[in-house]
Amino acid sequence: MGSALCADPRAPETRRHDARAAGTRQRFDGWRMRAATAFGLCRIGGAFSSAHAMKAPLKLSALLLVGLSLTRAFAAAPATLTLNDLRNHSERWPASVTVPRDLNFQGGATVKKGQVVKVTNLNGSEVVVDSGSGLVFGLPIAETDFVARANAAWAELTPGQREITAASLIDDRRLWPVKVRSFAEFRLGNGGVIKSGGEFELIAVERDGVKLLAPEYNTTLRVQPQATDLIERARALALVSPEKRPSRIAAVLRGNLVDASGRATDPANLDDAQVIALYYGASWCPPCRAFSPEFVKFVNRVGPQNPRFVVVLVSSDKTDAAMFGYMKEEKMPWVALPREQLTKSPSLLAYTKGAIPQLVIVNRQGTVLADSYRGSKYVGPQVAMAELEKILATGVAK
Repeated sequence: MGSALCADPRAPETRRHDARAAGTRQRFDGWRMRAATAFGLCRIGGAFSSAHAMKAPLKLSALLLVGLSLTRAFAAAPATLTLNDLRNHSERWPASVTVPRDLNFQGGATVKKGQVVKVTNLNGSEVVVDSGSGLVFGLPIAETDFVARANAAWAELTPGQREITAASLIDDRRLWPVKVRSFAEFRLGNGGVIKSGGEFELIAVERDGVKLLAPEYNTTLRVQPQATDLIERARALALVSPEKRPSRIAAVLRGNLVDASGRATDPANLDDAQVIALYYGASWCPPCRAFSPEFVKFVNRVGPQNPRFVVVLVSSDKTDAAMFGYMKEEKMPWVALPREQLTKSPSLLAYTKGAIPQLVIVNRQGTVLADSYRGSKYVGPQVAMAELEKILATGVAK
């Protein structure tokens, strides 16, 4: 039968919608919770209460120009950019161009010669720009300083920065910023609008776009990378040594953790932590009850020698009281993320695979170093704990 486990009520399920964007269909993801199928020695029948799940996401309509696919193959970065190169690589576009002449538009709007306007897309022989006042229009590329500005910015980049593309970031979290700014505008199904220029938590860089979290709207957003400052921020991070880059995991956890007494508590070493153990468990799960004493003993043994190692209980208990009681009973020397906070964090939910106890070991950028799963096969938290001991033995958390 394999390792004992319980079904995890928080396992995420993706709900996908279509958004219409400038005549092109652009996909984005929302998310909600579902009850996972139980197997092994501990089975939970039926679905868990939806009261702990986020509401279904609002349908969005993205008002942006969709550019190049993330799946495009990229050649080695050239020393000098040409227009043909720029047509194929949106991450190499300049941020802005200069208007070559006075322009008058229907309705009385004007743009003066020499005004600097934001680049949003290329459309045939034109560069599509935004004046910043709601006026989006095309300029003949040949009449602008599009290529010259691109090369000026390109010359300032290091060879490593030049190699950064949206495609290269898909499988490399090391350069993912904590947040990105979106230049797209989103219209909600209830008539509300998320205006352009907002800053959002980065959830993932995927082949069909950049996934962002908008918690105040109870939904996630998906935009094309050129509609964000993702590449710009990733290039800035490339100049920072890996251990000094802002921790994406700390950013998600900060302000949401509590100790066994219910006090809001962020570990003093949270921002400096190089190894984070996310222990997904609950007091009602017998296999969790069996594993917790073993893990407490392990952490008490290795913790003092690894000051940049942090453990967080990611609780599936239905009430805070049950979670606090469990922490006290087992004498857990770590903090916890209550279930209510977890349901607001798709980044942490993404690690769950349907069963607990689950031990997930990640680095500060969220890359999984060890897990209780091998693909879709549950192998148990003891396996992840053994791998964690080997990781700590390297001195990475000293």
